[in-house]
Amino acid sequence: MIDDEIKENNNNYKVEFLGENFSKEYKTYKVIILGLCGVGKTTIIGKIMKKPSNIYETTISLDIQNIQIKVNEKIIQIQFWDPCGNDEFAGSIPNLFKNTSLSILVFAIDNHKSFENLISWKNLVKENSYDSTLFLIGNKSDLEEEREVKIEEVENFKKSYDDIKMFFETSATKGENIDKLFENISISLYEKLIFEEKNMDDILANRIILEKEDFSKKKSVNNKKKKFKIC
Repeated sequence: MIDDEIKENNNNYKVEFLGENFSKEYKTYKVIILGLCGVGKTTIIGKIMKKPSNIYETTISLDIQNIQIKVNEKIIQIQFWDPCGNDEFAGSIPNLFKNTSLSILVFAIDNHKSFENLISWKNLVKENSYDSTLFLIGNKSDLEEEREVKIEEVENFKKSYDDIKMFFETSATKGENIDKLFENISISLYEKLIFEEKNMDDILANRIILEKEDFSKKKSVNNKKKKFKIC
């Protein structure tokens, strides 16, 4: 059912991969991919960027890569942020989640711990990014016989959080559904660009309000910490 809805919605878009290019002329969107070490995040990004599989390496800290895409008549730049799969490490990097347009939460279907960890990543995104779109990806679908995460569990998780836009499974090693993921990332960012072009004044005003509220909260927390230390 989910696949049918995605396919139907995507029929009105033409998506092209333009390569690892960068220009200040075009709008750049930040996309962050999150999940425990070993779930296949770096391989997913490598497949999207059409890189040879023999050059994929485990991310030690943070890897940032840029590509250009074209959706219908618009050229868009995507900056992929691929942090180490450690939520404590990620939480220690200032501005890691700031200005994130789209977040991809990844678990491996053969690793239930990686699924349980999603809540931690989701909270980090929502605490630090005001309007990031959320995708949920179950990777390693080629390991069906070793599955630890049931589809029903994932569907219930998705239903519990209405801010998760979509879920489907991939196999990064075999390339299964990687094109679909790339297409949906591209279309989501294209729709965001069109919306921003039509509503920029309202978006900027709302962002200023949210940033002021966030600053006030942080200031209040810091003041409490200072008082506690003085005592």
